[in-house]
Amino acid sequence: MMKYEIRMTEGKHPVPVMVFEDKKYELVGAFLLAEARSFSDEILHAIDAVCTDGEVSGEFAGNAFRLEITAEMTKVVDDIMGKECEVGTKELKGIAEAYCKAYRGG
Repeated sequence: MMKYEIRMTEGKHPVPVMVFEDKKYELVGAFLLAEARSFSDEILHAIDAVCTDGEVSGEFAGNAFRLEITAEMTKVVDDIMGKECEVGTKELKGIAEAYCKAYRGG
């Protein structure tokens, strides 16, 4: 299980930032910061389609990042920097939901 915390930035319009204990998941935090504020519903829908709706695989493509989703693992890809990491799909779903909730002020 990934250990992380959500920190809010300072300033007039604070934004949640995901901080992971294991640095290999920093790309997940960067993905959420870059894409979830604009595409939170689309991201959650793409993950849910595989986790709960029985789709074999799925994909999400944002402005700089994309997800390659399977039932077990999801690859987070930074198309600009050429970096990628894999994370458990169910874990990513929980992390994305927590991030979106924090962003919406919940």
